[in-house]
Amino acid sequence: MTDLVTALADHRCTMWLREDARLSGADWTGLRADSHATRAAITAPAVRVTVLLPDLAATVQAAAAATYAMRNATDHAALNAAREDAITATDALTHAAGGLLAA
Repeated sequence: MTDLVTALADHRCTMWLREDARLSGADWTGLRADSHATRAAITAPAVRVTVLLPDLAATVQAAAAATYAMRNATDHAALNAAREDAITATDALTHAAGGLLAA
């Protein structure tokens, strides 16, 4: 879980920087490459959590999808809203995992 939540946070941060640069008209070529790396880093821990805690599969997918949804924001308000949605989805994942592991 720690690896997954960390990977989601890293990708969320990278996507915010990438999309902020794109929306501002700055060169975001390097940030695009960075975002590909942070997105790829989500895969292994997401699979691990899904296999070990299959009841979390939908919540894992929702957290990843919310983070990926930051891509191609139409403006800064949409980018910030997508970021908040991604944080909320990751928090929901953490809460759900805590509930499962405590049971």
